[in-house]
Amino acid sequence: MGHTFRILRRRKSIVDERISIRQKKRVGLIKAYFQVSMSCDVVEAPDWPAPEAEVGEKTVFRRMFYFGTIFAFSTITMIGAVTTFFALQWMPVTSYMGLFNTLTFLLWNYLTIGNLFNASFFGPGYVPRGWKPANKEHEKKLQFCVPCDGFKVPRSHHCSKCNRCCMKMDHHCPWINNCVGHRNHQYFLRFLFFSVVGCIHATIIDGFALYHAFFAGWYQRYGDGTEPIILLTMYSFIALIFAIAMATAVALALTFLFVTQLRYVVRNRNGIEDYIHGKSLNMRKVHENDDEEEIEWIKSLGEWTYPYDLGWKRNCREVFIGLFDGRTRGNGTWWPVVEGCTQFTFTIDQLLQKQSKRGRARIITIGEDFDGTCCGSRRFGWKIWAKQPIIDGKCLKVSAGETIVATRGVSGWVYGFRESESRNKGWFPIAITNLKRNGDPKTEESASSEEDKTDDTVSSEEKKDQ
Repeated sequence: MGHTFRILRRRKSIVDERISIRQKKRVGLIKAYFQVSMSCDVVEAPDWPAPEAEVGEKTVFRRMFYFGTIFAFSTITMIGAVTTFFALQWMPVTSYMGLFNTLTFLLWNYLTIGNLFNASFFGPGYVPRGWKPANKEHEKKLQFCVPCDGFKVPRSHHCSKCNRCCMKMDHHCPWINNCVGHRNHQYFLRFLFFSVVGCIHATIIDGFALYHAFFAGWYQRYGDGTEPIILLTMYSFIALIFAIAMATAVALALTFLFVTQLRYVVRNRNGIEDYIHGKSLNMRKVHENDDEEEIEWIKSLGEWTYPYDLGWKRNCREVFIGLFDGRTRGNGTWWPVVEGCTQFTFTIDQLLQKQSKRGRARIITIGEDFDGTCCGSRRFGWKIWAKQPIIDGKCLKVSAGETIVATRGVSGWVYGFRESESRNKGWFPIAITNLKRNGDPKTEESASSEEDKTDDTVSSEEKKDQ
């Protein structure tokens, strides 16, 4: 028996030692990351002429009175009103604790609505239509936006819903009826944070109110008389259950979004740039089926360095200026970059990616008609219908015999356009094409990105040819 215990103790010590080694390695990697992030040299943004960010054509009325913003304000108001009603019963304001609880919850409501309004009102900052850099040489290194008839400033992207190029665009948010970008990024983060905190607070208040309402009879018989009395009618009970469900759902959903946004801030990226950064790394990988010419081209690209990662402390300071200041640093055009990179490192790589993407495009033939509606794909099977990528763009109406330029595909769907209508892009089922029959290679796998939704970008050389 003693021999068995010695063996078990020896095994436990070996396991503990391995765990300790793993923990040390993990801590060492984290320390190394932060040391590298903090020690990187930064080249400050140049004082070149920059365009003044525009608010956009949408009036305040159009931004506020939209389905998404009305739903957001209605949800906040409903949760706030119901929770305040039950908070006054659960903790009356006659006590200091009750007064503090009610005022704190009302503060979360005020900060949530205020930052939601500011994020919608200020917007991301739009690049003026027809903008050109002051230095003619810079045009070769920038992307040209066809719908805006002007050059894109670095880190900007064209939004198909706003029909404008947004500075440091992250995504188009239907709840603020505007894009999230350079000017309103901090307001949007504050809106997410106070929404989560407020919904968690509301869930606690409403949960305790529901508990005391259910056990009101028990407290009347066995309580000491200090317990709160919660009066429920049929309508107030429905409102309470609905408020708890909505507050819980909003807290869970926005927590995930808030954590994702914080990760972008720490890395000085946004959703689109994170996707492009991944493509830049993947573009420099050598695959087994690459020929010698492709391998030489990949080697000529050199090692990829994301130019805007200035270290986590500086990255946070770029977005969070002060506690009461919702602005972000910079003019939205020229940015501080890592030493060894230039203002055009990122845009040049975007142009290379688009050139590579066009080179991988396939000319395909349509075999059957497709009406371009969500329900129209039902005849190709429930699996195809359920996987339609409508979030990543619209469907494209095509007819049998047409030829389409396909650029990418995912889960039984193909994304492409007609050569005569290069700006009219959309998805259609792969089952109506000749891709599977003739053994053509698959198109590029898709990732949800605003950058791919409006690929109306050309280089300055392509612009001269148009």
